[in-house]
This record gives sequence, structure tokens and C-alpha cells, in this order.
Amino acid sequence: MSLFFDEHPEFLETSDTASSRSRLNLRHLGIIQEHADVLRGARVLDIASHDGRWSFAALQAGASHVTGIEGRRYLVVNARKTMISKGIERERFRFIRGDAHDTLTAGVGSFDVVMLLGFLYHTLRYTELFAGIRATGARHVIIDTRVAPGDDCVVKLIRNTNRVESMAVKDRYSFKRRSLVGVPDYAAVVHMLKCYGYRVSSRPDWSRIRAEHPELKGAREYDRGGRATLLAVSRRAEREAQRGGQPLLSSERDHQPLEAEVVDLDPARSHPDAPRRPLRAV
Repeated sequence: MSLFFDEHPEFLETSDTASSRSRLNLRHLGIIQEHADVLRGARVLDIASHDGRWSFAALQAGASHVTGIEGRRYLVVNARKTMISKGIERERFRFIRGDAHDTLTAGVGSFDVVMLLGFLYHTLRYTELFAGIRATGARHVIIDTRVAPGDDCVVKLIRNTNRVESMAVKDRYSFKRRSLVGVPDYAAVVHMLKCYGYRVSSRPDWSRIRAEHPELKGAREYDRGGRATLLAVSRRAEREAQRGGQPLLSSERDHQPLEAEVVDLDPARSHPDAPRRPLRAV
């Protein structure tokens, strides 16, 4: 059986972040395939979209449109090139180069699903992040993240160098090319979601996924509790659905056109109290 990264091996070469094909295929099954019903027909926001691999995967799973936010320009360029080479219509995707928190705060549009994959442990700006996610009106949030051991609702502080692609992007709070970031435990992730109106509705059964694909190796951190994938649903959207309003699944709803996005291309040079320059999109 041919899996996603077997069919699209170019994503093994469009970034410097090392990851085996087997591990990526396993993660695709848990992150994308397990949530295909949520992604089908959805407008998706991919935060920290890297080289566009998960954005493309969302489109392949049936998403109607995807917007990616990524801080490194060359990764945005690679993502756009890959989409074009794959024959994806230009009106179905857009990639924004900018600080994820500032972009969300400035306003990036309305979405059905937000994907937050591999990012929660590269930031400490959680209030900006989750307030921005809620402002998109997203009914679902798909999270994949490292989690600290324990269940005490805490965040472990660490430092990331800004020189390595797989670590935090430099922002205005970085110092000497390092960023202070945090690794939340699972209870902290749940609590942050709850504070901004979301609840965890499901988690992939990694034991079942492994049993169905015994040929796939690696990614044992999911089994050991060092990494977690979850689907969160907006409580507001649940209430609307219960009252007979918009259904929760994107494929069953009527969509409005996307709002135009605004992006600060150089947030590291701006001070929180300084007048903002006109914002541009890439």
C-alpha cells in the first residue's frame, strides 16, 4: 500500500529538518487521515506551515483552500513551488511569510480548521496564539505537539537557537539569536484550549494505527507520552449546531469568500509600541 510520503517524496528534500519517510507516513495517518472528515471541504489555516507538506496533505484530504503562515522565507518559496509543480490551482492556496502571532493579531481571515502542528513547543506567546486562533472563527483545531512529562498543567521552559530550521524563528523577543520557548504538558494544552473556548473531542488511537501498518517504524514518542495529537472543537460551534445553525463539518456548510490577509514581513524589527508600517502579503 502506497502512503502519502511514498507518493510525494519531494517533501523529504524541500527542507533541512530531518525526518524519516516511515515516521512522516505514520504521522500523516494520525494527523491528516484520522481527521479527513473534518478537513473535507474546509478552509484551513496551517500555522508554522514549514515547506507546505501538511498544507498540501490537507488539500489532498479534500480541503477547499489552505493558508499557511511561515516565518522563514525560503520555506514559503519552497511551499509555493511545490504546490505549483503539483498542479494545485493558485486560488486554492496562499502562503504568508511572517511571525505567526503578529499575523494572527493583525487579522488573517476566517477559517473552518486550524492546524497547529509542531509549533506549541517553539513559542511562549500562548495568549496571542490562542486568541488569534479563536478570532478566525475556526470550528476545529488539529494539534500535534511535543508534551512535557507529567500532568500538572505546567510549561517547561527551554531555549531554542534561531539558527536551526527545526527550532523557533527569530522574533522581537529573541536575544542573541535565541528564543525562550516552552514545552507544555498535556494538561496545559487542554487548559489553554479551554481558556479560549475549545474542548478536546478526540485523539488518534496510535495502537490501532500501528497495528494496521506494522511496516511503519519510529515515532515512538507518541506511545511513550512524549508527543500528542488531538482534535479540539469550538464550544460556540457546538452550541450553534445544537440550536440548528451551521453544522460542525465543513463539507455540510455554505462558505463565504475568504477575507484578505495582512502580514508584517519583518516583525523582529518592530517594537510593540512603535507605529506599524503598512502590512503586505507574500
